[in-house]
Amino acid sequence: MSSQLRGFRTAPLGASLLLLLLTPGCEEPRHVNTNLNAPAADAAPVTAPATEPAPAPEIVQPRETLGKRTQDIRNAEDELKKGAEVGTTKITAKDPITLPGNAYTTIIGRTSILQIEHAMNLYKATNDRFPKDYSEFKTDIIQANNLALPTLPYHQEYGYDEKEHKLIILEYPDRKAAVQKQNDAKYGR
Repeated sequence: MSSQLRGFRTAPLGASLLLLLLTPGCEEPRHVNTNLNAPAADAAPVTAPATEPAPAPEIVQPRETLGKRTQDIRNAEDELKKGAEVGTTKITAKDPITLPGNAYTTIIGRTSILQIEHAMNLYKATNDRFPKDYSEFKTDIIQANNLALPTLPYHQEYGYDEKEHKLIILEYPDRKAAVQKQNDAKYGR
């Protein structure tokens, strides 16, 4: 008698498993990344008058920063002439969504500055002077000590200030604006 009851109990289980295996094929395909503003496929294409195409804007890609390291330290004087600005090492975000990311970036920047400052003090104690220029800084401080700093966000880079003999954070407002413009166009804002 118990073997008959066991057969009745496993039958619904077997049917459920069979149904579960067959249902994924019945799902409709998803329309991911479709442009809602694009014309329908059956609509006649609209041709514009023949003119020279505008130069493609430079595409700025955000980069991964968590766990990444770099030895890319630029000459601050040259970069400031190109439009970079000296970045702040203070937390500037006020809203709870961007605050943790801004705090992480700020803390990473500060610790990098302190790490280079320590290496510079050791160099000065050994040689009785700071590096005379950017190239000596790169070879005698960065490459000689194999220093790799945490990667900063796409709109920031490290820069070496020759006059002050210190590491600074350079911000590129044009990069930040370009990504904002790309995101606005992408999301229809």
